[in-house]
Amino acid sequence: MRLLDGADGPIASAVGKAAGAAATASTFGVSEFFGFRDEAVKWGQAVAAGLRDRVLGLRRFDRTQRLEAAHAVLVITSFFEAFDDLPEDELHALRLLRSEQVSVATGEWPGRTYQSLVQTLLDSPLPLPSPHVSFEDAILSLRVLYDTAADHTFAFVRNLLGRSVAVSGDDLVRAAVRRYSEGYRKLAVQVPEFAVWSAMTDAQATRHLVRELGTGLRGIAELLTGMASGGAVDAVRVGLATRYQAALDRPILTTADSPAGVELPSLADGYVNPSGRVALAGRDALPASESWWRDKPVREDLQSFVAGHLISPGAAETPLVILGQPGSGKSVLTRTLAARLPAADFLAVRVELRAVPADTSIQVQIEEALYQTLGERVTWPDLVRHADNAMPVVILDGFDELLQATGMNRADFLEQAQEFQAREAELGRPCAVVVTSRTVVADRARFPDGTPVVRLEPFDERQVETWLGVWNTANAPGLAARGLRPLQVEVALAHRDLAEQPLLLLLLALYDASGNALQRGPAGLEQVDLYARLFEDFAGREVDKHGAWRDAAQRQEAVELELRRMSAVAVAMFNRGGDVIAESDLAADLDHLLFPGDLAPPGAVGAGRALTPAQLLVGRFFFVHESKARRDTGDVERSFEFLHATFGEYLAARLIIDTLVELAEERSQSLGRRRAVYDPGYFHALTSLATVTRRAPVRDFCRGLLERLPPQQRAQCRSLVLELLPDAGFPHPRWSHQDYEPHRRPFAARHATFAANLVWFAVALSDGAVPVGELVGEPAVIQWRRLATLFYSQLEPEDQQNVWLNLRAEWRPPGVLELRHEDGADVPVYASLPWPPDDPGFEPSVLAPEVRMPADSKAGQALRRSAFVQTAIDVREYLYALMPYWELVGDGTWHDERSATTRAGVLFRLLLEPPSTEHHVDRLGAAAELNVRPVLRQLIVAAADNERAEDELGFYPRSEILAAAAELAGQLAAVDKVRRRIKW
Repeated sequence: MRLLDGADGPIASAVGKAAGAAATASTFGVSEFFGFRDEAVKWGQAVAAGLRDRVLGLRRFDRTQRLEAAHAVLVITSFFEAFDDLPEDELHALRLLRSEQVSVATGEWPGRTYQSLVQTLLDSPLPLPSPHVSFEDAILSLRVLYDTAADHTFAFVRNLLGRSVAVSGDDLVRAAVRRYSEGYRKLAVQVPEFAVWSAMTDAQATRHLVRELGTGLRGIAELLTGMASGGAVDAVRVGLATRYQAALDRPILTTADSPAGVELPSLADGYVNPSGRVALAGRDALPASESWWRDKPVREDLQSFVAGHLISPGAAETPLVILGQPGSGKSVLTRTLAARLPAADFLAVRVELRAVPADTSIQVQIEEALYQTLGERVTWPDLVRHADNAMPVVILDGFDELLQATGMNRADFLEQAQEFQAREAELGRPCAVVVTSRTVVADRARFPDGTPVVRLEPFDERQVETWLGVWNTANAPGLAARGLRPLQVEVALAHRDLAEQPLLLLLLALYDASGNALQRGPAGLEQVDLYARLFEDFAGREVDKHGAWRDAAQRQEAVELELRRMSAVAVAMFNRGGDVIAESDLAADLDHLLFPGDLAPPGAVGAGRALTPAQLLVGRFFFVHESKARRDTGDVERSFEFLHATFGEYLAARLIIDTLVELAEERSQSLGRRRAVYDPGYFHALTSLATVTRRAPVRDFCRGLLERLPPQQRAQCRSLVLELLPDAGFPHPRWSHQDYEPHRRPFAARHATFAANLVWFAVALSDGAVPVGELVGEPAVIQWRRLATLFYSQLEPEDQQNVWLNLRAEWRPPGVLELRHEDGADVPVYASLPWPPDDPGFEPSVLAPEVRMPADSKAGQALRRSAFVQTAIDVREYLYALMPYWELVGDGTWHDERSATTRAGVLFRLLLEPPSTEHHVDRLGAAAELNVRPVLRQLIVAAADNERAEDELGFYPRSEILAAAAELAGQLAAVDKVRRRIKW
């Protein structure tokens, strides 16, 4: 009230008098409850009517505080006004004496002073709409507050009158909510902040405007300019705004990165406003997990959300965190946001964390960013002291770079940001903080309670269409001049994994701009073919930057070198088991994975100085993301990752298969010589640290590349693999690259990995199933079991599982164990674990016919694993005993949460144990919930006569038991006979 009425205003004076330590009912005056209510309502209405004038010319944060205060007045006066909506004949019952009024508001009986009432009102947290909560959800919170007040009111009235009144608390609450909604809409008309905070239904025109301004965050500028205070802007703030706004007119890429004849849109036009999921995080949040986001709503009007946050009271209390995948546009968002914030109301300072010292305070990082932007030293306190009405907004872009480039533990970074905000607020310099990061590293930071978090969503069809509309408009004349067509939405969306990320959509557009390569490709172009064309096109443009080539062969050689370099980076990441690699690790690996001269600068003659990994990857930002951080010593530390994980996975597969083909050719040529010598050392280095089945895309790319080999090359590769496999476990001191060891592993582990890859290649290069005897020799089963158990004992856990998940082992007559690619077919029991063929006196099928289990069921997976390793043959009779159950009931490995047993276990217990056994009733109830066969239902019904079951089955589905009893009553005698026989 003091914020809106002034310290000496009538309402503030009255409340102050009531809240005084000595204030009592007599000192407050003789006005009754409704007299004070009428005065408060009248004043509240006056505040609402003149609110726009009250906040004009205030600095941004002061304006926000007064709007928050005005909202609090609206909440309380709406409840008071709601009494006017009650029936007239009941209002007299509610005109209470002064001391009685206190008990209504506080829930206490008469005798308390008005100080208690006023203090209760001051201390009660009032629901406030925010960008993080919909208007509808805010109304629900408000209803809880009104419910409490109404309960106090009518409980008192009932006791006072000795009877209830016709009006219920629900009537009063509905009236109060209606009054509040009407008042809020009126405030939203006067003051646009209210519409932005709530995103209420009546603000649909605002949201429509924001969506229509679909590029360059123009909606934020439109919204916030309409709320600007119009304060003066000093020279420093003008300089910052000028630098940030200049970026809007520059192309989204440097022209050096685009092919000839392509017109790049400006940042203002080419940046399509994103959508995102919004949530509030705390210490227990898991924002790096997909499951944590699954139920969070998607906000299409994300720019209005960001605007709403920056003008909300919470903006000065906790940082706003923006997460996204590489290439999703996080950094471009911060550049555009810094340019669009009105300089009269906001002081934007964008800090590229990769370009400032990583191991210093946030204030030092801000001041370093100011120097880099303005070219002069400006201290943070001096800057904000001259901010006039503007609220500082510190944008910290690239938290993930601090972690990945330096390996530092910065789990407290968000807490430090919040502490920075708290210090600034205490000093009278409240500021907002925005932090961006890759989603995958979000679990490496502690989130303060109540932290608003946004995760940028992939482009939907509308956003892809908007982006392509901008692109095609800019390039229509140039495309037409070359006889080319604009890129259509449906063509781009055929490669949705790429099209839904902004930078990768640009990559597709650039690729298609070169001769409509994407549109003229064959229908149903597979991913492996698309990636081959994308990378070859990019590599060709990259090598063409360095001048003319003597002939096509020389140019193609340069293209292959470019691809080999990037593929070596991909293999280094793959072999180290991650998606990110530090520059020092990459440099060490490239010494082994590239050949002498591969790192020479383009066009270098002789022994030119080798390129560093950073120099090697400069300009490859379409494919490789460089994280960079600088310590206070000035040393720059870098790490690298592929912009899309499948880029690295394709390149790793490409290098592996190219090496296999080259080695097979080398072996084939050496076979005619007196001494057939070839060196598999490099191939071993590529394939002895991780299995190709570890990652499904690597596996699929390898298989696709092998399928595209000519028949002769496939045969050569298959012969090579079969020749290498028997000797895979022996030392080969003459092989090259023996010192390549990115991480220490026992020789047996590398043997297992190399052999597992050779087995997979042998199957991939075969036209059908492969007898294991062809892989390991005779005796086939014993030799195979040795190799398979080696896999189990030495492979990394994820490799261990993925090997048998990708290869199906089955027996075929007459006793031949074969391997084939996993095809998802149902798993036969006898073909997985057959009876020994050397025991002709027994045929297990007399016990039960062949049973097939779904490949992904628990039983199916257990059979597949057992068949692959062939170690369960000693217990196969017990598995055969389960086959009737599998045939009649299904997978028996379902676990009941209450008894931690299996379906089959429930059945066997019911068959064999007496009904009086402890926990028998529990098992009956558990079984009743299963979708079981009639025989199990009969057993349940037979036991239902037990008195204990009658008493204790109440929380189980008795209706199902009784229905089964009626249906099967005529069969109970047969069931009893079966049970007696089993007991015997």
